[in-house]
Amino acid sequence: MARAKAPRDLPYNDQAEQAVLGSALLSRECLYNVLSALEEQDFYLGKHQLIYRAIKNLFDKQSGVDVLTVTEELMNMKELETIGGVEYLQQCSDAMVALSSIDYYINIVNDQAVLRRLIQSCRDIDYKFLNAEIDNVNDFIAESEDVLKNATEKRRVSAFKPIQNVAEAVKMSIETPKETKTDGVNGLTTGFDSLNRITQGFHAGDMIIVAARPSVGKTALALNFAYRAANRTDKPVAIFSLEMPAEQLVTRLIGAESSVSLSKITTSNLNGVDRAKVASAISKIGSLPLFIDDSPNGKLMDIIAKSRKLQANHPDLGLIIIDYLGLVSSGSSSRSDSRQEEVRKASLALKALARELKVPVIVVSQLSRSVEQRGENKRPILSDLRDSGSIEQDADVVMLLYREDYYKDSKAPNGGAGDKKMKNLSGSERFEMVKEQKEKITGESMVGDVSFVEVNVAKNRNGQTGKSYLFFYKSFGRFDEPSEEWLKQMREINQNSID
Repeated sequence: MARAKAPRDLPYNDQAEQAVLGSALLSRECLYNVLSALEEQDFYLGKHQLIYRAIKNLFDKQSGVDVLTVTEELMNMKELETIGGVEYLQQCSDAMVALSSIDYYINIVNDQAVLRRLIQSCRDIDYKFLNAEIDNVNDFIAESEDVLKNATEKRRVSAFKPIQNVAEAVKMSIETPKETKTDGVNGLTTGFDSLNRITQGFHAGDMIIVAARPSVGKTALALNFAYRAANRTDKPVAIFSLEMPAEQLVTRLIGAESSVSLSKITTSNLNGVDRAKVASAISKIGSLPLFIDDSPNGKLMDIIAKSRKLQANHPDLGLIIIDYLGLVSSGSSSRSDSRQEEVRKASLALKALARELKVPVIVVSQLSRSVEQRGENKRPILSDLRDSGSIEQDADVVMLLYREDYYKDSKAPNGGAGDKKMKNLSGSERFEMVKEQKEKITGESMVGDVSFVEVNVAKNRNGQTGKSYLFFYKSFGRFDEPSEEWLKQMREINQNSID
């Protein structure tokens, strides 16, 4: 009959630990397996930890590993008697009956180590609950979840992948029928053909930065990405809105879908046609798999924990959007952390989250004021990212937004009112021409306060860079693509601004 476990027992397997150490003493190949798969603290018994340390010391010195050399190393460590002498080393060697079973025994040792860490972490959480003052229950829960996750994550050294296997996986990806790839892209569609051609969509594991100066339209574009992705793929999309309440976000989505002015929607100043459009938009948006978290505190641990939970409930989670990076707090208790350090921690953690969940993560970010201090050309560049060092390094894709009418009060130095070249017009005059040209070429009226937005994919780790151009209807927060015919006409008018 098995002995009942005492309340404070921690799991371990004495024979498996002996067998693993014995195999390392007998076989060079087994030695490599043991050292790459296990660490000293994975062994429960102190004498086994000492034997492992002696073996590792010899390996690091590129010395041979066997019973005699380990005996000598333990003597040098003054620990030979502690482990039971050379007789115990021989006992370990005898415990390994079949070297071919090494992986089986390594797994036993590893599993027991993970269980011990999990149990000890639970005890630590219980102790903290009983003995420490808990200022914020949500913080305590989020930190506890992270402790448990770390406890169950075992360091793994991946085996080499034969090139044939990798090549076969790539072949299968290439040969996937096009109809299974939304909008003909490999990743999740951006919802805009010109951006899809540059990025091939948003890819699993990527962190995508959407950056601009305040009020240029970065939140609106992120919302358009969310709406189009959910609408076209039916995949769940998570939106963390740290600045704007959920009701305001949904109002923006309703405006974008209905083409009804946001001011009319918020004041309920709607005629019969507008009410029908809004009702239809609400019905459509309400059926989409969009999930909004508008918690204002912006704790990094909360974002990570909620994303994991959402994916657990919705395994096909397609996209995560965080608006915006400047409001994300790392939750560090250290007051010495600068804002740059906070951003660095958040950027690294969000990139790790994208890789962990295998989901693209779009992070909205602001550009620094250095853009405003430049001369005539105020198009943003990568170094304009606020606290840019870590963001630029961690991001897989960086999109920089530029709107000429944002700087409508600034005139070109050689601005002549009679010259119809756009480079000589003020911002407001230039975009009156944009409006005129679209109406002339397409025959459609440009409803709402429209801007012409340049989306510069300034970094793309896995593809090309380039510029895409979009109309931004500010009155109701929607982005649309101009036609190729319209872009051609505009290039003729303004040869320097549209590539």
